[in-house]
Amino acid sequence: MSGHRRRFVTVGVVAALALVGAGTAFAATPQQIYRDLADNGRLDGKYTRAEVERAFNLRQVLRTDRRPATPRKPIAVAPATEDTSTPPVTRRTDRRVPFSVLDAALLFAGGGPLLLIGAGLRRRMAVAPAEPMVSG
Repeated sequence: MSGHRRRFVTVGVVAALALVGAGTAFAATPQQIYRDLADNGRLDGKYTRAEVERAFNLRQVLRTDRRPATPRKPIAVAPATEDTSTPPVTRRTDRRVPFSVLDAALLFAGGGPLLLIGAGLRRRMAVAPAEPMVSG
């Protein structure tokens, strides 16, 4: 291919990729949907279902309003016994940290060099005490 043709193909590919990502740029924002609803109490524009769900956060609302598909079983109550002592406290043996080994390694790999750079800059930027001038 010649230089001009290759450049033309490259520009065409870049333009096509830009158009693929432009679809979401034309989506209605939640603020536009709120304004449309506030002006007369109804939605006059044409909005997709995804836009309305995103604006009013309907997925979370619907998820909390759903009833479980299967009826729940009633909680079984143990028969009353004469022994009213409290049950023994069991300790959890599966103590786990709230982060993984990978998280700790990334923390040390990223934070360690930053601390060293900061300490080095502090030493380098420290001002030496000024010597008094002797006039003689």
